[in-house]
Amino acid sequence: MTILRMLLALALGFAPGAALAQAHPHAHAAPNGGQIQQIGAYEAELVVKGSDMMLYIVDDQEKKVDVSKFSATAVVLAKGNQQKTVEMIPSGENRLVGKVDFPVEGKFRATVTFRTAAGEAGKGRYNLDAR
Repeated sequence: MTILRMLLALALGFAPGAALAQAHPHAHAAPNGGQIQQIGAYEAELVVKGSDMMLYIVDDQEKKVDVSKFSATAVVLAKGNQQKTVEMIPSGENRLVGKVDFPVEGKFRATVTFRTAAGEAGKGRYNLDAR
């Protein structure tokens, strides 16, 4: 039974689409000074400046993606370990924006759910210094 469970776990790890739904950090520098995560087929850079939260989207060739029909929702860890939700909408060529209208202590921690016109593309977890 143990070998069967190991084989099943290994097979599930290589299931099509399993890797696409997970976010992975990137080693190259973020062009807008934020943090980059791979979300599905896209690279998503989260930047926080004051109360403005921006998500910049590029494809696997690092070309800007038209996000006019995309959206995102960020669940942010606010002061006092409260979870707050921020809706992000298109604003410009490859950018989604949202407002952080609550205090955050320490690092800015957020889980972003990114949606394309076809549906959910995946999630990315961010942990960055807000400016």
